[in-house]
Amino acid sequence: MSRTTISLGLLVLLGCCLAGCAANTTSYVRDDVDFSYIRRVAVYPFVNRSQDPQAAPRVYSIFQAELLQHDALRTIDLGETLGGLQALRLDPAAVLAPEQIVALGKQLGVDGIFFGDVDDYGLERASGDRVYSVTFTFSLAETETGSVVWQSTVHDDGTSLWRKLFGGGTASLHDVSRSAIADALETLF
Repeated sequence: MSRTTISLGLLVLLGCCLAGCAANTTSYVRDDVDFSYIRRVAVYPFVNRSQDPQAAPRVYSIFQAELLQHDALRTIDLGETLGGLQALRLDPAAVLAPEQIVALGKQLGVDGIFFGDVDDYGLERASGDRVYSVTFTFSLAETETGSVVWQSTVHDDGTSLWRKLFGGGTASLHDVSRSAIADALETLF
């Protein structure tokens, strides 16, 4: 067996291992929007559709931390966002109409508002193993017109080909969530 054949085989194996770690992400980015004007943003309280009653605040915290790593945006804190919702008498659990997004944007002095839905968050069975699995949908609405300019749905779990080949349990729920959020935000930045 030649060195080239062995090298090619190892390269293919490495590619398979990396592909096994990738999240399943679907995204939409409006191409007629200049994102350079979106500098200051708020993150609206996330909607929880999962079985875990604490999923939304946990995912919100991880999303905020990941968002803060991007120097292009300044993020206001949750207290300021909730204060703006209270001033406008908006329910944090309600879906906002475009005109409400515009009004909230003016109240908070932000150029965009992120929204999030936690659809799946917890343990599930995969190939006989119990793994952590998450599915999130995130969107960004600009506050001039209240229209959605970016949306990403991401599904990830704690399995990977690497773990299957060499053993090991699932990644932690925090790590799976963080990886999924990073993959979703990568479609925006």
